[in-house]
Amino acid sequence: MAVSFVQRTFSVDGAEVTCRFFLPEPEQGGHFQCRYEIAWPEGSRFRKAYAVDEVQALLLAMQMAHAELLSERENNGRQVLWLDQRSLGLPIANSIRDLDPGSSF
Repeated sequence: MAVSFVQRTFSVDGAEVTCRFFLPEPEQGGHFQCRYEIAWPEGSRFRKAYAVDEVQALLLAMQMAHAELLSERENNGRQVLWLDQRSLGLPIANSIRDLDPGSSF
């Protein structure tokens, strides 16, 4: 079973929402997968990122989690903050950078 090794807690509409990242694991064919969980008030959601190595798998998982959090803000009108700021401090794909203009990643 995957082991959570880092996490970050966000404020979503005033409630604590924790995002956990699990250690990347090898897949068949020499690739890797990295699982993450976002523990929303209505229940946890688990997703996986697949990549050519462990670093890329973790980076992609962080980008996917970031996109999921931003989607809740943009599509569902939720207030998503980290340290009372709109920038969530996670890596972000260039294609959606405009959704988190304060991001330095």
